[in-house]
Amino acid sequence: AGITAASGYVGSSPSAPPRSFREGPKTSFSRPGFCECAQRSFPKFDHDWDARHPANSSVACQGNTRIILLVRHGQYETRGGLGYGRLTEVGREQARMAGRHIAARMREDASLKRAMYRMTSSALERAVETADIMQSEIEEELAWVDVPCSRFPSATKVRVVRKINDAYVEAVIEGPIESFTHEDAENLLQSRVDINGTSRLRVRSTADVGAIASVSELAGDAKTVSVHSPLQQVKRLDARFDEWECSGCKKEAPPGDVHWSDEAETTGVGFCDECYSRGPKHKRLKDGDTLSRVTEGVLSSALRMPNDKNLNEADVDIASVLLPEDPLFEDYGKVNAQILRDHAAVEAAFHTHFHRAVDHKRLKRAARNDVIPFAFAGGGTKHERRLTADEFGKLELQEVGGVVTVPFLLDENADTRVEGPFTLTAVGEKDFSAAGSVTTVQAEVSEARKRIKSKRPGKQVEIFVVHQNLIRYMFLRAMQFDTTSWLNFGGSNCTMTQLRITRKGDVICDFFGDHGSAMPVSHYTFNKSPDV
Repeated sequence: AGITAASGYVGSSPSAPPRSFREGPKTSFSRPGFCECAQRSFPKFDHDWDARHPANSSVACQGNTRIILLVRHGQYETRGGLGYGRLTEVGREQARMAGRHIAARMREDASLKRAMYRMTSSALERAVETADIMQSEIEEELAWVDVPCSRFPSATKVRVVRKINDAYVEAVIEGPIESFTHEDAENLLQSRVDINGTSRLRVRSTADVGAIASVSELAGDAKTVSVHSPLQQVKRLDARFDEWECSGCKKEAPPGDVHWSDEAETTGVGFCDECYSRGPKHKRLKDGDTLSRVTEGVLSSALRMPNDKNLNEADVDIASVLLPEDPLFEDYGKVNAQILRDHAAVEAAFHTHFHRAVDHKRLKRAARNDVIPFAFAGGGTKHERRLTADEFGKLELQEVGGVVTVPFLLDENADTRVEGPFTLTAVGEKDFSAAGSVTTVQAEVSEARKRIKSKRPGKQVEIFVVHQNLIRYMFLRAMQFDTTSWLNFGGSNCTMTQLRITRKGDVICDFFGDHGSAMPVSHYTFNKSPDV
């Protein structure tokens, strides 16, 4: 029946009268005969909530679907003593179970494992320790990289050396094998794995120890086997560089090293590894600059990102459900300094971590996947353009002497006419320089449009180990619900909440506060209290 916004202070002064938590376009909803109030109104979902929606319809929404997995920390000591603020034994076991649950999901869903991208926690001890334990379990599974059975030579024999559990066995390659490399661009953390005669394999099989068979025979109906390849570390810059921006790509604190200009103390010019390898360019970079000085990054887990203090426990908002006589009213029922301070930190965390994968407002045409590469010749010069099919349709195609020509082009941004004439020489990888017709060119463009539209978005999984107040707030904020109702939501230790942020800006909640693992009911806790 729609959600009626409750009152809140966000966006107005603390003394201002209560108002709707969101003001803007309203959408009517009617259900005749449902009740006396047959029609209700509710705020319309704002698809530009992250300020990343395309500025106009000429840019198609693109990028991965972000799967956000919010995990509450494990049980911790809240009363006192030497272990104050740290996980209890129950809390550590809860963290292990949460990590094993995610590892089990990855074993059963290969696409989820390939999409595993990063893991972040708050800076508080209980969250950091929970994340450390979970990371160990998750990285152990990430070390098993799925490889199609068809990649192995048919003559390759393997021998079972141990049973892992009732469903899997570990095997080694029996006899010599020519080394090869399997590459998978969709595997965000393990895009490359080398296979040789010493490789360890994990296969879904019930075969006995000592059994010898080909890879496909051992795998049976399974189309893949897992090859053991420990997750490689990456270089990350230390905390000094949190706000440093590469002079080339403009990325903040990119991974790797920093290559400084000889005059960096004056110009501030420095480049990340990627820009340096491509050939650094900058208007303040002088000819002959050696770029010989390097600040080296520190080897770190490819999965684990630096802790974020803005994700610490917080009094996230006022709680509109409290009445004046409620004992919590003084703390959460009205605006106070603590709420104002904490709310600012939580909002900073939301804007840092909650958004779609691609910022369409800053997306360069060269990086867009909704455009088709075209090549033209004219005036003795090659002209390359990346245009959408609709933009290409604005050109006036003509057949002259067995080739396709146009009297004008659009500039690099497809905004302004550039007078010609020009000859079309290529559509994508299809060569039209020697011969072509308007019909064949239009057919090729139509096929390219179909390929673009048929391509499914990828996904990336990001885990945040944080605190229940943060989870409540982030869920409500992302779903564009009233954040002052956060106290209405619970959530046991190490429960999980999963949100999906699509390329169109839709936010979908798959589950909230889910135990979803082998955790026994005895371990359902809200800190030191049972939560059953």
